[in-house]
This record gives sequence, C-alpha cells and structure tokens, in this order.
Amino acid sequence: MPTLKHGKLILLLALLVTAFVYAGGLNGPFLFDDQIHITQNRWVKIDSLSWPDLAQAWQSSFSAFPSNRPLAQLSFGVNHALSGLDPWAFKATNLAIHLLSGLLVYVFIRLVLRALAGGTPLSQRDTFVAAAVAAVWLLHPIHVSTVLYAVQRMTGLSTLFTLAALSSYFLGRIRIAGGRPGALWILGAIPLAVLGFLAKEIAVLLPLLLLVSELTVLRGVSAGHQRRFVHAAWILMIALPLLAGTAYFFTHPGLLNYDGRPFSLEERALTQTRILWLYVRWLFVPDISAFGLFHDDIALSTGLTTPISTLISAVALLGITLAALLAHRRLPVFSFAVLFFLAGHALESSVFPLEMVFEHRNYLPSVGPLFLLAYLVIVSARGLKMANAARVLGVLLLLSYTAATYIRVNNWSSLSNFLLSSAENHPRSPRANFMAAQLLISSLDRTNSDSQPLATAARTFLNNGLSNDPRCINCLFGLVVLDLHMDRQPDAATVQRLREALGSGPVGATEVSISQFSYLVKWQQGKGVKLPPRELEAIFDAALANPGWNHTGRAGIEAAYREYHEKVSGNLDAALIHARAAIHAWPDQWSYHMQLVQVLRKLGNDDAALAALENADRLADNQKQQQQMADVRAAIQREQSK
Repeated sequence: MPTLKHGKLILLLALLVTAFVYAGGLNGPFLFDDQIHITQNRWVKIDSLSWPDLAQAWQSSFSAFPSNRPLAQLSFGVNHALSGLDPWAFKATNLAIHLLSGLLVYVFIRLVLRALAGGTPLSQRDTFVAAAVAAVWLLHPIHVSTVLYAVQRMTGLSTLFTLAALSSYFLGRIRIAGGRPGALWILGAIPLAVLGFLAKEIAVLLPLLLLVSELTVLRGVSAGHQRRFVHAAWILMIALPLLAGTAYFFTHPGLLNYDGRPFSLEERALTQTRILWLYVRWLFVPDISAFGLFHDDIALSTGLTTPISTLISAVALLGITLAALLAHRRLPVFSFAVLFFLAGHALESSVFPLEMVFEHRNYLPSVGPLFLLAYLVIVSARGLKMANAARVLGVLLLLSYTAATYIRVNNWSSLSNFLLSSAENHPRSPRANFMAAQLLISSLDRTNSDSQPLATAARTFLNNGLSNDPRCINCLFGLVVLDLHMDRQPDAATVQRLREALGSGPVGATEVSISQFSYLVKWQQGKGVKLPPRELEAIFDAALANPGWNHTGRAGIEAAYREYHEKVSGNLDAALIHARAAIHAWPDQWSYHMQLVQVLRKLGNDDAALAALENADRLADNQKQQQQMADVRAAIQREQSK
C-alpha cells in the first residue's frame, strides 16, 4: 500500500526527472513567433531592471488589449536584462514555470480529492494519486512545445496562475466546510486569475472551470454557516463573469472575423469536434510521429459528413458531454475530468478564428483527463481487485511518457533536428516541408559541387509541400530562391504561380513568411543570377494588390519594396512612395521612420528629412536609437550650413 511518504517521494523524483529530461533541449534555438515577440521586438530588449525599462517591457506587445499579454512580455524583458538573447535562459525560465505548475497540479488534485471526501483530511492513497497525476502531467510529451517554445511562456504563466486561483478557491471552500475562515482564500482567486489573464487570455476560463468544479467535485462540500457568502461568491466569481463574457462575445462580432484564414467559421467548428478527440488520443496514447509544431496536414471538415469522422466525432462529443452532466452526482471524478477538459478548451478550440491545432492548448485542460487516468489506475482498479496489474500498467505508462518526452526534447535541441524531424513526422504538412527545405537551401554553397544532393532534397521537400497545397506561397517562394541559389533562372511558370497566389486568397502569417520579400531584394544586390526587374516588381505589385494583409505584413512588404528601389533600381521617387506606405501601414515602427529619413536625404530634401526625424524622435525608446538620430540630425545640419 502506498504511503504519504511514497507520494511525496514520487513528486520529488518526478520534478528531478523532468528537469533532467528537459535539460538537453534548453540550448535549442528561438523559433517563429519568438522572433516577433522577443528577438525582433526592440521594446523587450531592456538593459536593466529599472522602473522605466520594466515599464517598457510591460508595454512591448504589438497587440492591443485584451491580447497584449503584458505580464509575459515583462518576463521576456527581465530575461533580456539578465542574460541578453540567450535561448537557454528563456527556456530555463519556462522549465522553472513548468516545474512550479507541476507542484500546483499536485496541490490542486489534493484539494480536489479532499473536496470529493467532503473536506475531510486526505488518505495516504489520495496523496499518492495526486503525486501520480503531477508526475504524469510533468513528464507528458504533449507539453514539450509549451516548455521549449520560448513564446509559450504566455501559456505557461497563465496556467500557473490559473492553477493557483483554482487551488485558492478550493482551499477556501474546504476551510469553510471545516468551520475555519476561508473567505479570503476564495476571494484570493480573483487577483490570481487577473495575473493569469495578463499573461494570456485563457485565464478568463476560471469562472467556467469553477462552475464545473461546483457541479461535480465540490457538490458535497458544505458551505456551513457561511452559506450566504459562498452563494455571493458564486454570483461574483461564476455567474456575473459568465454573463459578462457572453455579452462581450455577442456585442463584438469582430471576434469572429475569419479574413485571412484559409477556413470558415463553420469549417473550424466542425473540424474542432475531431481535433478534441485527437487531443484525447494524444493524452492517453502519445504518438511521437503525430506531435509537432505544424499540424496543417490535418484535413478540414467541410461538412458534417465530409469526412464522415466529423459526424462520428460530433455525436461522440455530445454523448460524452451529456453523460458527464447526467453522471455528475454518481461519477463525480469522470464528470469533473470530462467537463474540466472541455471547459479548458472553450476558448481556443471553439469558434474563434485561431489556427486549428496546437499542442500547448492542452497544458491546463489535460489536468482533467490525466487525473481520471491516474484515478482509474490507482483507485478504481484496486476496487476491482486489480491493484497489482494497475500499478504495473501505471509505471509502464509513466516510463513510456518519459521516453517519448526525452525523444521529443532531443528534436527541439537544435534547429536542424527540429525542422527535419517535423518534415519526417508530417510529410503532408506544407509548412514542415517548406521549413526543412529552407534549412537545406541556407546550407547551399553555389561554388561547391556537393551542393546538388542538398538542392535535390530541398526541391523534394518543396514539391511535397505543393502536392498537398498547390497554392503554398512559401513553397513557391522556396523554388524561386532554390533556382537562384543554383545559378539558374527561376521557372517562368513557377513565378507566375507565385504572383497569382500572392494576388488572391489568404495571406496570413501562416501562409506567407514576409522575410521572403526582403530576401529576394538582398539577393538582387549580390552576384550571380538575378530575377529580371519586371518579374521581381510584378511579385511585389501582386502581393500589395491583395487586401488580406495585416498591418505588420503590409508594412514589411512596403519596406522591402522601398529597399529594392533605393538600393537596386535606383528609383528614389518610388522608394519614397513605399517608405511612406510602410509608415502608413505601421506608424509606430521607429525603423520605418528612419528609412524615410534616409530616402529623403538621398533626394536632397533635408527639411523634409528633419521633419521625418522629429516623427521618429517620438518613437525612440533607447539610447542607441537616440544617438543614431542625433548623428543624422548633426549630419543634415552640417550639410545645410555649407
């Protein structure tokens, strides 16, 4: 029989093993959205922990409320102040948050089990169950991307504070049931949830999670002589927030704006019925080959029977939800696990126009199913006189999860491992194929005869991407760039397909890497085969004719076009037009104002350059920028005095 001491030992070992397993991935590179929020975000790059610098990092998001996530941005700034852009430090911080969250999973499940017992003290078995849930959660391979993808600090921090809020509320309810003061613990969940919200919006799900808890595991916890306070807390912390959230949803139709997405609201809602079951399968039977950052190889549900698995999934989802609601008295653990999982996905796996699949969306919701798994293995199996077999199964499951996590961590330990394993595990993913090809293209040396095998492999990846998505813009860009690298004029038909794809259809961040435009311009400034000017300009013109770009994407294209005319074609009048267009698209970007100053100086318009410099001055937020502007201002004044 497991003892209290054994439970704590399991928790300690799980924490140590988790730290060991993840250590090998901490030196992995920054990836994708890390660039936007961290490495290319000048406001995050603070040099000290002074109040002005911390305030700058707090306000460093490019998004407006409620998506600005200032607490997470502040944490990135602190990382930079202490260690610069060292990926190890950012990912080690994520790992520390993961370990703290694992401790809170242990605390929370202990409180859930106490609630199930009506608030009475825990048994030795219950402590063992809580430790087992924490161990499985800490070492589950589905959480690797949350820990080793630096920007997912947002999910990690929000989950940490949401777990703390849940634990505080549960503790308050249990203390009140025992005749002790608990009101402050219940109310303490509110500021903790606010902190979670400041890291990521998923913390707004706390009222729904509390409703699930009250319907299931907290049903038998007495409100005692503080019944009126508990009922008031239900109104304040559950009913009113849910009503306010519903009202906000219905009064903000822009929340369902699917412009720029390659799928509709109906397609997303239908597809999510299948995705939720996919998450469940990944939680109980992890498959390394199915995991990854890119899941654009999963087919959309375009109708209730297309594919037929959509109908099956929807019926099964409705069935298990109804079963959980109907069984909330008789089978509270089952009901809690199911409803907690669904409530945890109510924001990111529902009707909102987000990408279809991300593993990190399971970081908090997975607590429910993994609790059910551990409970079945340790408690229910004992009641069926299968305790020994269940313990063996539990150990084997934990070992298999740990092994899978170790392998996944190795895949995240370097850029080449990550990209090539992504393409290998997701051969039908256009993004995975493109990124693998891009890695190989960057390794090409045009003077080296051994480059041909790399070029052939890169072309295979790009063609694989196009075979699964004929309008894969990044893949078409990749074929053009590959031909240029091989001193070969790009195929005219490929260039035409690229123009057509850029000119119409979705052009969101997942469809187009804006850096491709800058890359083509820089290539035109070097030696070797180049795109004819008409073809290059036609690519830019087609892209800018598409109304689907967001402000950052359009600004980036305009800035690249400005560079082309300024440094390649020599058409400074055109460069001026595109420099101003970049500012119009993104007026708060300091560098675009300085690029306008540069073009105006070349045109000899010093007065306009000084006026543009004043606009840039209002956006400067560090000494380096201010010094650069002072040098430019002094140079203009010297020229004017001659």
